Amino acid sequence: MNWAKSDIYSKNLDAVTKGNNVIVNKGGTRSGKTWSLLQLCYTIAELWQGVVISVVGETIPFLKRGAIRDFRTMMGVVWDSNNWNASDKVYTLPNGSQIEFFSADNESKVHGSARDVLFINECYFIPYEIYRQLAVRTRKRIMLDYNPRSRFWVDEYLIGKKDVALIHSTYKDNPHLTPMQVAQIESNRTDSNWWRVYGLGETGSVEGLVYTNWQISQTYPTDYKREFICIDFGFTNDPTAILRVRLSGGELWVDEIAYRTGMLNQDIVKELREAGVARGAQIVCDSAEQKSIAEINNLGGYRAVPVAKGRGSIVAGITAVQAYKLNITQRSLGTIDELRNYSWKRDINGSYINEPIDRYNHSLDALRYGVTTFLMAQRSYSTPRPHIGHIC
Repeated sequence: MNWAKSDIYSKNLDAVTKGNNVIVNKGGTRSGKTWSLLQLCYTIAELWQGVVISVVGETIPFLKRGAIRDFRTMMGVVWDSNNWNASDKVYTLPNGSQIEFFSADNESKVHGSARDVLFINECYFIPYEIYRQLAVRTRKRIMLDYNPRSRFWVDEYLIGKKDVALIHSTYKDNPHLTPMQVAQIESNRTDSNWWRVYGLGETGSVEGLVYTNWQISQTYPTDYKREFICIDFGFTNDPTAILRVRLSGGELWVDEIAYRTGMLNQDIVKELREAGVARGAQIVCDSAEQKSIAEINNLGGYRAVPVAKGRGSIVAGITAVQAYKLNITQRSLGTIDELRNYSWKRDINGSYINEPIDRYNHSLDALRYGVTTFLMAQRSYSTPRPHIGHIC
């Protein structure tokens, strides 16, 4: 088993041993808090025979990419596939203890059976009422972790209360990061709010979001008026984002086909084919990659076109997208993360200006390309005014 333990693990184990009912892990990115809590879940499952431990995340795709994958990696050679129920996402130990993974949008699980230990991963994105329903069905311990993007229900109802332990961590508490990972984190020092939240693990203030009229959707319409594909190219540091967008019921429905670094043009074509994108499909791409567009067309038989850019096109495109309600599929994790962080810039006085930050904008740039190319002519727009929006 991959049991290299950190000080964060030891602090959490100590909090459990001392009998704290709720253990809150507040910290920055890559601090090792989730990994440590998964290790602790397994330790408890071994020591407390026959316990049920629930690991809860916002959605199943979120859990698959994060906690479930980390749990499988953490187990290493000890992992026994015979003990893993893939459909129910339950791992059963020889002593009868179970570690189950389910999403906060699973109403039958949230309002259903009880458990001994509850671990809510990234609880910032879980509504308080969901937490409360889970908490009252938990017999022994509750563990939470999150990046403190802004104040929320943990600050109001838990921190500072009796029997609640608070454990703070940053990337410096994780001895297993590579020098490159540390350098990437520290390169963001100049972004004050990002550094405060993800570097120092302190409570930030996520305001001035560009897009606020959006929601995560469990469905994707089969009856739609228009469909198009949008691509924003990346490679080494930035991901390539590929979206399928449908216009249905006057709203936009966005499904993320791909969002990752290191994609060559043949990889893009492969993703398009596997997603069932037909030859001749309407595709719009970042105009900075004319050779890539030509190669995608040659390899896949597509009719991809470059987006038209010009002075003011970014703000005009944002305005065009803002005219629609956005429905984002659960698996579109990169797009969801961008929507939660893409904000307007501030001037030296701290006031918002009519220009967005140049971060968290790969999927959102692709979406903008699609809307301005295929839908913008259908509406008239005025220049948007930056507004203070809270995280969705």
